[in-house]
Amino acid sequence: MNQIFFSSTLMWNAALPELFRAAREFQAEGIELWAQQFDSRGYREAECLSLLDRCPLPIFVHSKTWDLNFASVNRRIRRASLDEIRNSIDLAAKLHARELTVHPPRESLCGNRPLYQELAYRGLEEIFRYASRSGVSVSLELMEKIPKEIMTTPDDVREITRGLYREFSYTVDVAHCDNEKELFNHLRDLPKVSKIHISNRRGATYHTLLSDGDFSFRRLWPALERSGFPLVIEGFDASGQYTMLRENIKYIQKLKENLQ
Repeated sequence: MNQIFFSSTLMWNAALPELFRAAREFQAEGIELWAQQFDSRGYREAECLSLLDRCPLPIFVHSKTWDLNFASVNRRIRRASLDEIRNSIDLAAKLHARELTVHPPRESLCGNRPLYQELAYRGLEEIFRYASRSGVSVSLELMEKIPKEIMTTPDDVREITRGLYREFSYTVDVAHCDNEKELFNHLRDLPKVSKIHISNRRGATYHTLLSDGDFSFRRLWPALERSGFPLVIEGFDASGQYTMLRENIKYIQKLKENLQ
């Protein structure tokens, strides 16, 4: 049976205790905590550990990603990006997270792909060494096929990670796939899938409600359940009403009922 997690970005303006109350209310098995919220929302590690003591839940930590690019042509941007990811590794270690989700870097300008692949590999080497010393597992996420992204397929992963290919685990995001066939090819072809991010998409609009988009989760759900991977509900909601999370949880409950 899959564990159902939800991303803390679905409750962007929530205080930490609200996240844990929501997990209990919705009977979620875990939370993926975005490291950015510890800065942007003022979350405190000590408070999070206290909440985990009172409400023990498995957690993933999602590394900071916004404005970062450790394959940038700008050396200082590369350094700052890697420092922020190291900070996210430290957070994952302190919170005893199952793993840290890391977005791969991208091109600064379209073109000269070998340069960005080399810079990406050097950054991944540093991330892997630091995470290993910290006792943190790193899961690289395959990205959507938009300009400048350089890790969107298993072939890209092999080409960029080189000898580290089997050292990382991988996060597959349904909304980053073009169709169901590609999704299941990713799950088959990658060496160590650790979880699946679930949300829908409408064309180039990503992370819509599960019930609203190009993918039929009614058709996908039985196969997702059979996969056994943890499923993390994704999206972004800063409204304070947390409508996306509530609607997605209700929809998943209906999907499960249909399988009984």
